[in-house]
Amino acid sequence: MSINISNQYIPCDTKNLLPRKIEQNEFKNYNFALIYRLPNIFIEKGQIKIRINEKIEKFNWDREFIKNLTKRLERSIQGVKELGYEVKKIDNLTLSWRMVIGLGASHPQETSMTLHHIYGIPYIPGCAVKGVTRHWVILTKFENDEKKAEQDNDFQKIFGTQEKQGEVIFFDAYPVDEIKLKLDIMNPHYPKYYSGEQPPADWQTPVPIYFLTVEKTKFNFYLASRDKNLLNNAEKYLKEALKSYGIGAKTSLGYGIFEG
Repeated sequence: MSINISNQYIPCDTKNLLPRKIEQNEFKNYNFALIYRLPNIFIEKGQIKIRINEKIEKFNWDREFIKNLTKRLERSIQGVKELGYEVKKIDNLTLSWRMVIGLGASHPQETSMTLHHIYGIPYIPGCAVKGVTRHWVILTKFENDEKKAEQDNDFQKIFGTQEKQGEVIFFDAYPVDEIKLKLDIMNPHYPKYYSGEQPPADWQTPVPIYFLTVEKTKFNFYLASRDKNLLNNAEKYLKEALKSYGIGAKTSLGYGIFEG
């Protein structure tokens, strides 16, 4: 399946910049975030339907581009070190299965994925890295009692409070070398119940919902602080969270778990 640009509801100036058909082997010439916004539009039983384009998982990533992004981030980290910060790099962490960040965000399709607003690549925002680490600490070190955690001095210093910023910086995490995509599916069995039309019943026809995931991809994580002890603790908590809890959507089903 190819994406027929003439059938897409996109601005005419954008349409004029694109070829009439974006074939699989041409994918690497375009920003992935733009391609991802062009779903497969078709008519079924007289109604317009929108579904993710199945070929999107075959996107041909430019590995040299990914490597250059990694080098650029390394230069930025070096600049942080020159400002007097200690830096921890957590590398060789690979997804044990699949991950999806930003699944419920607004998007022309039913489902979404967090993509870098400039580079167009899947990545993990620093706020998500910090958020899952903070949640893990509350869950495991303070018996899931957030108020108790917020009274702890080290917890306040690492993650900050409403009145004071934390002393550890959690950076965005980017994929390394190769990005592997995989289509996945949710299959709600009671569509008319979820739409508020009818009670749940076994005779309702399931409506598959496709969504895109990142699979078996390696990421590098960075932390920085002027306090070495806080940095060491944050590194420990982050590793535990990524390997035991996961990050992103559907972690209870095994998504977002890292190994390495």
